Amino acid sequence: MKTLHPVSVSLVLALGIASTAQAVPDGPLEVATPVAAAPDGAMTARLAYNLGYDEFEKAQAEEKKPKPAQDKLKAAFAAARVKFEEAAKADPSLKEAWNLVGYTSRRLADYERSLAAYEKALALDPSYGEAIEYRAEAFLALNRLDDAKSSYLTLLASARNHADVLLDSMRRWVAERRRAPGGVAAADVDAFAKWVEERSTIARQTASMNLHRAVVRSWD
Repeated sequence: MKTLHPVSVSLVLALGIASTAQAVPDGPLEVATPVAAAPDGAMTARLAYNLGYDEFEKAQAEEKKPKPAQDKLKAAFAAARVKFEEAAKADPSLKEAWNLVGYTSRRLADYERSLAAYEKALALDPSYGEAIEYRAEAFLALNRLDDAKSSYLTLLASARNHADVLLDSMRRWVAERRRAPGGVAAADVDAFAKWVEERSTIARQTASMNLHRAVVRSWD
C-alpha cells in the first residue's frame, strides 16, 4: 500500500505558504585572493562590501531592540552605504553592492539615490529578485502604486518568495496610509487595498494548489 508522506515545514516555506515572509539581504562576499592580485578592483570591492555589511548588521541588530536608537540606526546605515558605494565604485559590475546602496539609501529616505542604485543593479541582472523587491519598497514609500503593482507581477512570475515579501509590505502600506494618508486620496488607498486583497486571495489559492501537487508527488 502506498503511504502519503507528510509535507515538511521546509517545503511549506519554499512554497510561500508561511503567513509572513522576509527578505534576506545578500550576505558577505567571499574574498579568496589578496587585493594586490586584483588590479581590476574586484577584491578591493569585495573587501569594501564586507566592511559595509558589518555596519549593515549593526543597523539590523539595533533595529531588533525594543526601542531602537534612531541616531545609531541612521549612523549605521550611513556608514554601511559609504562602504557599499566604495565597493560599487571599485567594481561597477558588483550587483550586490548596488543593491545595498539602494537599500541603505532607502532606509535613509534618500529615494532618488536609492532608485538610481537599484537601476544599476537591475541593469546588470534584470531578474535580480531582491533588487526588484527592494525597489518596489521605494516605490511604495513614494506612493508610486502602479510601479509597485508591476513589480509584484514580475516577482510573482519569477521569484515567488520575494513576491510574498512585497505583498506583506503592500498590506502594511495600506494600513499606514489609512492611519496617515500622506497626501494619498482615500479612494486611491481603497482601490489599492482591493487590488492587494485580490492578489492575496490568488496567492493563497496558488499556494494551496502547489501544496496539493507536492503531496501527490510524495506518494511512493
